[in-house]
Amino acid sequence: MSSLPPGSWDSHMHVTDPTLFPIASSATYTPHTATLDQALENASRLSLPNLVFVQPSTYGTDNSCLLDALKRVTPARGRGVVVFDPSTTSLEQLWKWHAVGVRGVRVNLKSVGTSMESTALLELLRRYMNAIRPLGTWCLQLFVDLSILDQLEPIADELNGVKLVIDHLGSPTEVKDQLADMPGWESLQRMMKNEYVFVKVSAPYRISKDPQYHDLEGLTKALLDVRRGDGVVFASDWPHTRFEGVDVQPWVARCLEWCQNDKELQSKLFRNNARALWDANK
Repeated sequence: MSSLPPGSWDSHMHVTDPTLFPIASSATYTPHTATLDQALENASRLSLPNLVFVQPSTYGTDNSCLLDALKRVTPARGRGVVVFDPSTTSLEQLWKWHAVGVRGVRVNLKSVGTSMESTALLELLRRYMNAIRPLGTWCLQLFVDLSILDQLEPIADELNGVKLVIDHLGSPTEVKDQLADMPGWESLQRMMKNEYVFVKVSAPYRISKDPQYHDLEGLTKALLDVRRGDGVVFASDWPHTRFEGVDVQPWVARCLEWCQNDKELQSKLFRNNARALWDANK
């Protein structure tokens, strides 16, 4: 297997410690303990030294565990994506988080089984974009089913400097041989033509039942092809919540393989695009 580019990024992983940081009463499951020390061991094993800590649903809007890990790692090699209520969180608070490396807010409907009427969801996303736009470098990260993008596509024309990130290969309910047969796929392709829209190449086991992920080749290559590879970032999704014990090395191998020995594309997927997305070029 080819080696990863030096300075590669893991653009989506979590830390959870229910003993030190109790989970939210609204949590739909109890996560396994996944400490920062364990996360750093995983990062070393995968050759992904730079980490993006993403707030898991089990902590709700209490970002204490994430912020503790991010402060310990420092912005030199870490970024964070938090969860907050836009109606009660001040710009001053967002700037404080920004100072320790936070660069985004996550809206997660998929893993918690929440559904919203499209007009209400669009309005909520606009409120988040208005909240984070003054910071200049933040993203709005969405974990929604691919089919919902048919209703959310207008958001891509309203970003005005806000970056938009779609989790986990677009999160289709089912991958079809003909990608156009997947509801939301054509909307995602159109959205990705916007230079501020990114998709995380991550969490294949949430979609595929093939441990070698061969059934995701067409989907992944199609995402790599958009904007000549400028719209994708790799992520491990460690510690693979609800799929604990998964070995992500085969996924790394497949992604390198599907770059077809194109070193520039490999650098974009594993490093360069992440630097741009997470405001880490300095």
